[in-house]
Amino acid sequence: MSDWIKIFSSSFIHKIQLLIALLEENEIKAFVINKTDSMHLHLSATTAEIEVYVNQSDVIKAKHIISKSLL
Repeated sequence: MSDWIKIFSSSFIHKIQLLIALLEENEIKAFVINKTDSMHLHLSATTAEIEVYVNQSDVIKAKHIISKSLL
């Protein structure tokens, strides 16, 4: 996983889904880690996040897409 970099996180699934679609349109492979799936969220002091990761070679392009999309 060392080649994968977190580029975005949100607690709103619709933002994650929109970003994944934008990345796929631009031929950037991404994967999601959904930390809201925990059955023990009530023990967490912070809001659980959903994280988006891309390959290290796509980070700049992906961040540019994020800035253009106003996520």
